[in-house]
Amino acid sequence: MAEKRHISTQPGPGESQSLAHTLRDELERMILETNLRPGDRLPSENELIAHHKVGRTTVREAFRLLEQEGFVQSRQGLGRFVRARPTVQRPLTRLEGVTDMLASRGFRVTNTVLSVKLDEPTGTERAALGLSPGHTVIRLERLRTHDDDAVVYSIDVFNRAIFDQPISEIDWTGSLFTLFEEAGHAISAAIATVSAVHLGAEQSERLGMPSDTAWLLLAQEHNDSDGKPILLSQDYHRGSDFSFQVHRRRKD
Repeated sequence: MAEKRHISTQPGPGESQSLAHTLRDELERMILETNLRPGDRLPSENELIAHHKVGRTTVREAFRLLEQEGFVQSRQGLGRFVRARPTVQRPLTRLEGVTDMLASRGFRVTNTVLSVKLDEPTGTERAALGLSPGHTVIRLERLRTHDDDAVVYSIDVFNRAIFDQPISEIDWTGSLFTLFEEAGHAISAAIATVSAVHLGAEQSERLGMPSDTAWLLLAQEHNDSDGKPILLSQDYHRGSDFSFQVHRRRKD
């Protein structure tokens, strides 16, 4: 097992959900750091209770989250096991960058910059980002691949003034969230719209994908800690590899 990390003692009121999410992250990290393979058995509930000093409810909730995300599967009477490369299931309430999300799920990600340029914003972009006349945007187009297979195609638009240095000197192949944070503009929330789409023939050919490939488009307006919109993104997730979860409740 990975290096021993105590999460907490017994949770107080309202803390059990937070502890379960923390344990879920610890288990994901353990799987990746110890190079567990699909089909490998995970520690038992009793082992995790003793190792992390948490309650059984916390352990079971952490496993439930991992199972929902397709990272772990339960076999009756045998325990929990690492799944083969799963369909990525993400709760829409969990805000994370595409690069970090794919890496955390075990994808061997290659992030290719298809184009990055200074551009005039459209009227819609100008209004959404609150840009004054004369402001330009950076328009970034990237492709994430796994084993040379396209999984996410992204178009990001943001105020050029966020970054001081020439755009040719910035490494755009990593996490955009990290770049924004390093520039003093941390992203803290987003408004998202999900729709099923097909790419146009020209885009499909450019990506080397059949034109009938189904994509889940996650269009988002990202805000900083003050609630100011600072990034517009369109992330096309290949439909065969991704699904998104929404927790719904009946009105009381």
